Amino acid sequence: MKFQLFPERKSCFCAFCKVPRKVYRSKNLSFATILGLAGLSFVLTNTIWHNFDPRGLIILGFLLITGEIFAQIKWRQSMICQNCGFDAVLYVRDPEKAGLKIKEFLDYRATRPEYLLRPAVPMPKRKVHASRGENISLRG
Repeated sequence: MKFQLFPERKSCFCAFCKVPRKVYRSKNLSFATILGLAGLSFVLTNTIWHNFDPRGLIILGFLLITGEIFAQIKWRQSMICQNCGFDAVLYVRDPEKAGLKIKEFLDYRATRPEYLLRPAVPMPKRKVHASRGENISLRG
């Protein structure tokens, strides 16, 4: 296992199928990445204009915007479980849509050969909580 001073991914479990997985910690650029992009823009500025030029700030802005877009996409894709298709971000916004996405993914999974040898997705069971004195067999 590789030691990292600042790990960018963390281990967690899928809230739907309970499979262990890794997700990205932050959906934004880290400070070290921003410094790296600033250094890259400085090198590109010196390469193009042979000295420091204010137009290099345009390069820095472009690199920061592009880096942020890719960081957001990377984080968003890591939120979707590869085993069952559960999307925690979508579930917070609209649980009904998240359920439909899971059903759609499981239907897709049933038709794909690469999922044949994987274990089945354990479907969560709903628990019926009866209040004191209530007979659940009489519930209609």
